[in-house]
Amino acid sequence: MDATRFIERSVLRFDHDGFCRNEEPVADPVDPRRLGLRTTEPYRHQDVEPGEPSSTPVSCPGHAERKRATTDVGAGFYLDPPEEVRKGEGPGAPAYWEYHKHKTDPARTAYVYWFFYPYNKLTAGNRHEGDWERVAVQLRNGKPQAVTFAKHGSNPCSVKWSDLNPSDGHPRVYSALGSHGSYPTSGYHRVPPTFDRTSEDGVEWRTWDNVRPVDGEPWWGYAGWWGAQEHVDGFNGPMGPYPKRQLPGVFTDEPCGGADKPPVDPPADSPGEQPAPKTKEGAIKRYEQFLHAVGREDIDTVCEVAGPAAKQAEDQGFGPCRSTFVITFQMISPAQKKALQTATVDPQRVVELAPDRFEMPAQSIRSSVTFSESDLGDSTMGYMRDEWYIVD
Repeated sequence: MDATRFIERSVLRFDHDGFCRNEEPVADPVDPRRLGLRTTEPYRHQDVEPGEPSSTPVSCPGHAERKRATTDVGAGFYLDPPEEVRKGEGPGAPAYWEYHKHKTDPARTAYVYWFFYPYNKLTAGNRHEGDWERVAVQLRNGKPQAVTFAKHGSNPCSVKWSDLNPSDGHPRVYSALGSHGSYPTSGYHRVPPTFDRTSEDGVEWRTWDNVRPVDGEPWWGYAGWWGAQEHVDGFNGPMGPYPKRQLPGVFTDEPCGGADKPPVDPPADSPGEQPAPKTKEGAIKRYEQFLHAVGREDIDTVCEVAGPAAKQAEDQGFGPCRSTFVITFQMISPAQKKALQTATVDPQRVVELAPDRFEMPAQSIRSSVTFSESDLGDSTMGYMRDEWYIVD
């Protein structure tokens, strides 16, 4: 999608670390020029300061005297688009480029190409508004040598220009279904805990027909987030290109492996493209996934499923999820961990609080070991962005 039109259809808000969700927008409608460096009057908002007196809700941090600008990196601004924007505009949308010089070798330069998508739809725990992806064409003395792929879940890697079979000077890049991760080959690509899928059957995006210097865009300089902030890993709108943003690995020589490592076949039980069922059974299945992960000490899955509750606990003064659950692992006996790896949940003991919220009492856990509330506590599953999460 054209990033400028995404902005024009969005509301600009200021994030208060998860609080003050009902505060009035900073701007509605949004003038793209006032987001960046094209104006002497960028949008501003008072910074927040925990512990200062606040309005409602009581838990909201108060406003500090200092005002932040939309050109301040990570100040708290985010674009909040309407849901109908998610469908995008198709392959007529622009791509954006910026020029990079190697820090020590003047013969090496690169063009970074940015692609903007209005919605990231990866079924397994990664759905958010606004999605910026990129590749880089590495040059030596002005001649293309390789393409860098900023891969999901791993460090950037490069593929030699000659291995990409460029057509009329344009290398072919595959955009993964839903996640838009960029790859040099079609097939399935491992992205823990799921797979990216690319295909020869996709629509061709002739990016060179509409390519623009990113520093010429009206919003250039905006350093906020492109999408709502849910405060759950994988669900927060990301940052995009902005001045002096560090892009590690642009000049990497680390090979992807030929024209990329051979795509893998997904396992039979790999996640599909459909959202999780918004049912009691769906909530139970997700909670069982969490219990099995606790039994295996799989911190990635544990913190992904328990993300909202973990964020709430962290805001209340507890440590981050990866620290607190390590302590939880230590408190559970080896016998309990083994039992949790195959534990199930008794549907009769699950309490429906609302159509999108179910309480999972510790007594509902069925396993070879009995669990009490003091062992794991009671958990509440809530439905958010097409998936179930522990919210309390």
